This record gives sequence, structure tokens and C-alpha cells, in this order.
Amino acid sequence: MYSDSRRGVLKKCIAAGSLGLSSGCLGTLGGSGDTVQFGAVLPLSGALAPLGQHGKRMVEQAASDVNAAGGIGGNDVEVTILDTEANAETAVEQYGTLVDRGVIGFVGGLVSDASLALAPEAASDEIMEVSPASTAPQLSTAGQANGRKFFGRTVPSDGTQALVMAKVVDDSLYIDADSVALLSLDNSFGAGLAEAQREALDAEVVADVRYDPSSESFDDTLAEVFQNDPDAVTFTSVSGQERGILDAYSQSEYDVPWVLSAGMFGGDLPSYFEGFYSASLSSARTQAYFELVRRLPDIDQPKAYSVNAYDALFLMACAAEQAGEASGPAIAETIQSVSGGSGHTVSVGDFGRVRSLTDAGRSVNYQGASGGVDLTADLEPLSSYLIEQVNNGSVESLELLQPQFFESGGNQ
Repeated sequence: MYSDSRRGVLKKCIAAGSLGLSSGCLGTLGGSGDTVQFGAVLPLSGALAPLGQHGKRMVEQAASDVNAAGGIGGNDVEVTILDTEANAETAVEQYGTLVDRGVIGFVGGLVSDASLALAPEAASDEIMEVSPASTAPQLSTAGQANGRKFFGRTVPSDGTQALVMAKVVDDSLYIDADSVALLSLDNSFGAGLAEAQREALDAEVVADVRYDPSSESFDDTLAEVFQNDPDAVTFTSVSGQERGILDAYSQSEYDVPWVLSAGMFGGDLPSYFEGFYSASLSSARTQAYFELVRRLPDIDQPKAYSVNAYDALFLMACAAEQAGEASGPAIAETIQSVSGGSGHTVSVGDFGRVRSLTDAGRSVNYQGASGGVDLTADLEPLSSYLIEQVNNGSVESLELLQPQFFESGGNQ
């Protein structure tokens, strides 16, 4: 995959904080005219290609916006974007290419399996990794080395999503179920969210089933889900991998309320979605979101998590600029402070303002296209969620749950 000697060169460059022309790391910024190397590992082919392709465009736009303002410390950003095929092993192989190109940080992975495989590698190499979409709870503590955390994300942990799904199942305002079946993708994302739901639910869990979206038939899977007559089903999947089993459900005789994980209420909704609930990330469109969409006239409606990819790269660039050093450790040390706090507000495309404020010794607070992106000590946001339901063919917002709801453990 990648050479140990290459890793050694990178670590020496980072530790010394000096200009390393062969490795691509810049150490202390000085406007030398060399490029700052970043990367991205995203699924550009396969079932998740629509999400990955939009994420790629967002990463490219973030780099373009940084370079339009003169780059990081006067040095242009260069981004290498590679295809993971939504496969963890492929993601690690492609990461080796990024190491060889001297990246100081990268956007990815998209799926949690990839991020879980990449996080220890990136931490060992002291390269910053920021995922735009990996939500597995296990990632809250992933990627730590030498007193720093080298894994962050611009989406919240599924520990928060589980609280929302549990509220829909348990609350008398919604389903008020006594029993529930959990149906999840057969990967670390599905397993992590299922476990978090088990901890959050008051209803009795009468089935906990994994499924393979590439299966030719889902009859046996559905039979397992419904064998104990649950009052409701919670369904953990991602856009592009949900329709096979849901289509099979629509042809069956089963009929109970479903609660879907985030990201599956986009596009044309099939008629059998009527009455389905979703724990959806708050989709309130901020000025920053519309500014980003304006910069991308070829994209009508950004796919789920794609704007988070813009925020991921832009945050890393802001951190390097504020730290005055283009290195993974510098980004890891600074990324939380530039994502929130009492600094001066900057947003999409404002990298010139980031540089000016930094030159004046001022701190910054990045307000992103995906929201506030205020990172916790675990380098993940506490975002707002919407409880939504399909009503007469349209998605209706029922309740907005603010970060305070999650800070209280779902007790408000």
C-alpha cells in the first residue's frame, strides 16, 4: 500500500515544523509558493456514487475558494480525490496514495466502515481526517495519537440520531409503541446505530436484524423482522441502499409504522412511504447553504451530506491558517477553536476574511453550509434534528430538536 519510509519522512517534517519540498508538507507558513496538499476519499462509483460525486464537487469548490483568497499562508491548496467504491479496504489502499502525495489532511470516508478503518492509520501518520457523513458512535473516540484527535466529522454521531428515533417510537405524540424491531444495514454504521437505539428505547426490542442491500430476495429478512409482531420498525440505511428491501415490504402483508434514519426522504417518494417517519438532520437552509449552491450552477439539489464535505475541507484550511502551520497536528490542535467559540464569524467563501483576521491576531468562528458546525471536544457537532413524516405524499416537519435536547440526553 504505502511505504514506512514515506511515513517517516512525513512525521519528521511535521515534527520539525519545517518546509518539506519532497513531502508536500509546509510546516510554518511563509508564502513560499509551494502547494498545501489535501485529499479526499469518497465513493465515486457504485451505489453511493451520486453522494460521492456531489461531495467531490464540494471539496473542489472549497479548495477553489481558498485559492481565490491567496491560499493558506500564500500557498495554493491542491486536492487529490480518489474513489473508495464505498469499500473500507479500497479506502485504506487509496489512503496510501494520499500519504505518498504528502497530504496534511483529507475529507472522508463517507461510510462509517471506511472511516473506522482509516482513523487509526491517519492518527499514526498524524494526518487530519474529517468525515462529511460517517456517523457511527464508535468514531467519537477514534483517531487519537500523541494527545491529539486526528479524526473529526461535520455530521453528528448516531448517538444523537438514536435519541430522535427512540423518541418517535416511544413518545405518545407519535407511535407510542410497546415493542419495536430494529432493521439495519449489515455494517458498522448499522450495528452502531442499532446499539445506540437499544440504549435509548423504552419499547421492548423484539428483533434486531441486519440486511444486505445486494440480496436477490428480502423475504426471509422481513419474516425475521416481523416474527414477533412488533408495533413499529426502525430502519437504518443510506440513500441508494434502501429501496430493495422497502419495495419488498410494500409488496408484503405487513403494515406497521416505520422510522427511517436520516437522508432517505429526498427526491420522489414512493406511495408506500405514506405515514413513514424520519429522524432527519435539520435542513433549514442557511444563507451559507444558498451561497454555496450559487457557486455550483451545475448542481440543482445537493445530495445528502455533500455540503458537509465543503465544510470539512474549509474547516481544515481555516485551522491551518489560524495555526500558522500547514501540518496535521496543527489542524488537529486548532480545528475545534475555528469551528465555534467567540471568534469573528466567517462562512462559505470567506477565506480572505479568515486570512485578514488571522493577520490581525483575531480568532474566527466558521458558520458552514451544513449549519453552525460547532465541534465538541470529540470533534463532532451537536446538530439539530427534525422529526418528519410523509403526509399526503409530502414531507411534513413535526418537531425540531435543538442541541440542548441531546446535551440533556433526550430528557427535554
